[in-house]
Amino acid sequence: MIKKQFVKSRNITKVTFELAEVDVDNVQLIADFNKWQPVPFKKLKGNKWQLVQELTPGQSYQFRYVLEQQGQREFINDHNADALIQNDQGTENAVLNA
Repeated sequence: MIKKQFVKSRNITKVTFELAEVDVDNVQLIADFNKWQPVPFKKLKGNKWQLVQELTPGQSYQFRYVLEQQGQREFINDHNADALIQNDQGTENAVLNA
């Protein structure tokens, strides 16, 4: 799930990224807005993972999730993304329009 909230007083879009019922050791976000450096999600009850980021409104951003389980990494896209775009690795990145 992706939830967007425009904060007019600060001119930002607060974006909540959430994955539910994901039984893994770790979830991270990689994106062009953070120079593709992994940002860890917070684990909540019931194998739910959440991360909040503040982004500039009116911009499009590419991102992916990294799921880690027993040392193995899997890159996935959010099916709630605004679009998918081909990347230079031969796969796709999710697109978020803030």
